[in-house]
Amino acid sequence: MPINSSYKSYLLVACVLITMVGIGYWSYDGGLHVKGQNRQPEIQENADYYLIDATITQFNETGALEYKLTSSAITHYPHNDTTLLKMPHLLSYSNPQKPMVTDALNGKLLPGEQDIELWDEVVMIQTNSSDGSQVRMDTDFLTIYSEQSLAVTDRPVLITNDTGRTRAIGMEAFYKDSLVKLKSRVRGFHEPKQP
Repeated sequence: MPINSSYKSYLLVACVLITMVGIGYWSYDGGLHVKGQNRQPEIQENADYYLIDATITQFNETGALEYKLTSSAITHYPHNDTTLLKMPHLLSYSNPQKPMVTDALNGKLLPGEQDIELWDEVVMIQTNSSDGSQVRMDTDFLTIYSEQSLAVTDRPVLITNDTGRTRAIGMEAFYKDSLVKLKSRVRGFHEPKQP
């Protein structure tokens, strides 16, 4: 029985494709694993300085310690006087009896290096040194105005303490005075402490 020419063409193409797949499979090294390299952080060309594992200490006009900021990487841009931060950790001393600790994945010191924007997994914790009680605030974006001891967000926020949890959209936290103003859609519950 003779084989027609179109059938031969299909058979030839199928053989070539199977051969290519076989060669590709055979040449693939199954033991090849891509590992993350320990790369040096990328320095932007327009930055005037870059620091790794740095600490910035800010004092007020009277010489009192205002805050201490540590970051895994700091990059300063002179054209707009901003400083980008990786993994910032901020310790505010505006109220020594209730220090405020703030952590985030990213941040930026705004011009003048007084105000700080933080984003991605922002957590603020204020601890009362007299009884050890804590107030925790979680959000995804926060601006801290250090001279006013004020933290502001328009994003969703979760506030937890030992007696309850509160959710809201937007917040102004005057952390020196331990006062929080919630902006909208406030929901929460409170359980009184047992004597």
